[in-house]
Amino acid sequence: MTSPGKSLLAAAASIALSATLGAQAPAPPAPSPKPAAAAPSAEAQTAGKQLFAKVVVWLGGEQKVAGVKDVQTRGQLTAKTPEGDATMEVQSAMVFPDRLFQQIDSPYGRIAMIVTPTEAFLFGPNGSQDLPPVVRGELLKQIQRIPLHLVQKANDPRLVTAAAGKSKIGAIEASMLDIRYGEVAVRWYIDPATGKILRTEHTTTTPEGKPAQMVSEYSEYKPVDGFPIAHRLDVSTNGEKDQTLVMEECKINAGVDPKLFEKPLPAPTPTPAATN
Repeated sequence: MTSPGKSLLAAAASIALSATLGAQAPAPPAPSPKPAAAAPSAEAQTAGKQLFAKVVVWLGGEQKVAGVKDVQTRGQLTAKTPEGDATMEVQSAMVFPDRLFQQIDSPYGRIAMIVTPTEAFLFGPNGSQDLPPVVRGELLKQIQRIPLHLVQKANDPRLVTAAAGKSKIGAIEASMLDIRYGEVAVRWYIDPATGKILRTEHTTTTPEGKPAQMVSEYSEYKPVDGFPIAHRLDVSTNGEKDQTLVMEECKINAGVDPKLFEKPLPAPTPTPAATN
C-alpha cells in the first residue's frame, strides 16, 4: 500500500494477469538451487535500517501500520496480450499475511484466483481448478511483498534491510533499499527526503517456471484512511512495459467476507432421465 502499499498494493496486478493466462501451464520442474547471496555489510545494513525507518514514518508510523489487517482494491488494468492491449476490471482483497482474492474481468471471461494457507485455485467459466505450486508460491509472495506488510515486520529479526546505492528517477536521486524477509526479496527505490516509495523491483517466476524481472513505478499517491496509497502503477517485465493499473477504490480494514476464500462446490451431476 499490493500489494496495498500494494499501493503499495499494486503489484497485485502484475502477477494477476500472468497467473491467469498461464494457469493452464503444466507445473515446471523444480529449479536448481541458487548459490547463497553474500550477506550485506554492517555499514549497508545500518544505512538500510535508517532508510527503512523513514518509510515507516511516511506510511503513517509503526503503531498505525501495525493495525492494518486487510486491504481491498478495485481498478482498471491495461495489459499487453497476444491479441493486443486489453483493459479489464481487477478487484483484489488481501488479508495479511496469507489470504488473497483477485478477480479479473478479462477478455476470456470473469476469472478469480484464491490463495489461502492451505490451497490455491482458479475459478472461471469452466469451473475451478487448483493452481500450480509455482503460481501459488508467487501469489503468496505477492501478499508478503507489499510495503504495508513488510513495514509491520520492522522489529522482526528475520527482516534484513541494506542500502544499495543511488538511482536517478526523474528529478529525484532515489536511495535503493534491498529487503529480505524469509523467501521474499524486493528492492525499493525511495525518495530519501520523504521516505516515499517511487519504484519497486523484484524477481518473480512465471507460470512456466522462468525467471522474470518485474519493475513497478508508483505514482498518483492519494491519502486513504491516513495512508499514502499509489493510485497508478506502471509495470515492466524484463525491461518492457506491459501493464498499467489505475486504482479507482481502496479500502483498508473494511473487513473481508471469509466466503471469498471458499472453494466453490462442483456442479451436481445431472440425474439421468427416466426411461419408460
